[in-house]
Amino acid sequence: MSSSERIRNVQVHRPVIYGSQSRLLSDAEKALAPPGHTHRWTVFFTSATSPPPPAASSSTQPPPIDMDYLPGGADDLSYLVKKVTFRLHETYPNPNRVCDKPPFLVSETGWGEFTVQVRLQFVQESGEKPLTLSHAIKLHHWGAPVEAPPAPPAGTAPPLREASGAASVGPSTGAGGGTRAGSEAGAGAGGVSTPAAATTGDGEQIKSEASTPARNATGTPATEGEGTEPPKMEEMTQPQTLSIASKYPVHAWQYDELVFSDPLPAFYTLLNQHPRHPFPPKTGGHAIKGKSTRDVTVEPPQTPAPAAEGSVGPAGGNNTPGGTVVVGIPGELGSADVPLEYSLAMEKGEWNKLDDVRVKIVEQMDRWRERLIAQEKELAKLKEEMNLA
Repeated sequence: MSSSERIRNVQVHRPVIYGSQSRLLSDAEKALAPPGHTHRWTVFFTSATSPPPPAASSSTQPPPIDMDYLPGGADDLSYLVKKVTFRLHETYPNPNRVCDKPPFLVSETGWGEFTVQVRLQFVQESGEKPLTLSHAIKLHHWGAPVEAPPAPPAGTAPPLREASGAASVGPSTGAGGGTRAGSEAGAGAGGVSTPAAATTGDGEQIKSEASTPARNATGTPATEGEGTEPPKMEEMTQPQTLSIASKYPVHAWQYDELVFSDPLPAFYTLLNQHPRHPFPPKTGGHAIKGKSTRDVTVEPPQTPAPAAEGSVGPAGGNNTPGGTVVVGIPGELGSADVPLEYSLAMEKGEWNKLDDVRVKIVEQMDRWRERLIAQEKELAKLKEEMNLA
């Protein structure tokens, strides 16, 4: 077999994850960051398996919280990935960030959410074309809140409002990045995408979606210079209280697999020389204390107890039966339920989902087949009646 002849009917898989992590800036970081920036975020591409957690110390003190923890990274992917180019929002200086060795990541500060294009270029031995992925950076927790925000005292106004009296739009809802380009009432996450073609550091072209102009509060395109500064806020009448959840990092990542079909002999040998690390049996080795509610029991809805005579609301006064406070995120999963590592249990769960969908498809096919057979019988009966007439 020649070196240019591919090995047929062979597939090699390499699990990867890519996504982002963000957190609020500390007071020291705010002093150094550009005006209006509220978060530090990191966008990354790495292997799916996470390194084992550090061994528990004999100290009774809880382990320190790593607010910049990133999942994955047990495998060095430099043997198959030559470089990774992150295409940031155009308002950042040098938006094409090229990483030619691990770790493949970019950290910046900003105030808004946007979509990053992640372009993978493989080693020469692979003979594979570049692959482009897309990820929307998340700065804010989504889903139902972990805990109810404290109610403001009666008769007090909201702590923040714009001096001009216009509809208030928080700085994080825009689509900007390094500087504020466009109106404060921006398009939200991914509302302003990357230009149609951008040039990487080595002169190659990156194809992406056409950009969408930002719009102001009236829905019309923003003019040049409009909304380039953060909205001026009046002096707060009381300090703004942050929820517990907002103080913890926001993890947003997804699992994927690089599938190499019919690889070249040299690349196939290279892949076999670098087997991947196995996944841990279950998620839980890495955790940020207080962030996740996976280990918190969410009580099922109960019938409220009858209120005592002369009282207001359910018995106990906490809007729950008997005054019990239900902790957790009911219903759909939110950012607090994003795992901090990929495991065999999650892989099995994904397979189970695929099996459930396959079973539903087969059941639907059977129902439609029965309906088709019944209609064909009805059609044959009608033809027979017409022939007899």
